[in-house]
Amino acid sequence: MSIKTILVPTDFSENAQVAFEKAYELARQLGAKLYLLHIRDESALRTAIREGLLDGATTDEQLQDAVKRLTEERFSKMLASVDTSKVEIERASRRGDADQVIIACAKELPADLIVIGRRGAGLVEKIKSAVLGSVAETVIRKSPCPVLVVRRDHAKKDNG
Repeated sequence: MSIKTILVPTDFSENAQVAFEKAYELARQLGAKLYLLHIRDESALRTAIREGLLDGATTDEQLQDAVKRLTEERFSKMLASVDTSKVEIERASRRGDADQVIIACAKELPADLIVIGRRGAGLVEKIKSAVLGSVAETVIRKSPCPVLVVRRDHAKKDNG
């Protein structure tokens, strides 16, 4: 199996950062391209309210721009941990249900591998996962390609 395109979905969480760093190392070793995908499941207005980007005089266009700038800042912060000259990295932001967008994007690329972060293993997460299913679990079930799930505790350890 040849791995040339690796899809890495991100919500900019610590878990997603660890998954991205693992995917980056794999892409560097294999000479593969990384496709970094952020999925927003809410409107620009809801995102702006949640992120404190809203003020009384804000137009729809200004809200869209503010959310876009915030996403770009988070992409930049995520990429700051790696040498971007060593791996081709494309980034995109889409709106929709995360699992459905990830599966659709994997088919469109087409991706050879999806590397995704997994939420913590606390009791609340276990219950939610059992009742609702997690994005990672849905992607595993429906993916058109292999899926590598990375836990937060897989982060690089300092050896010194």
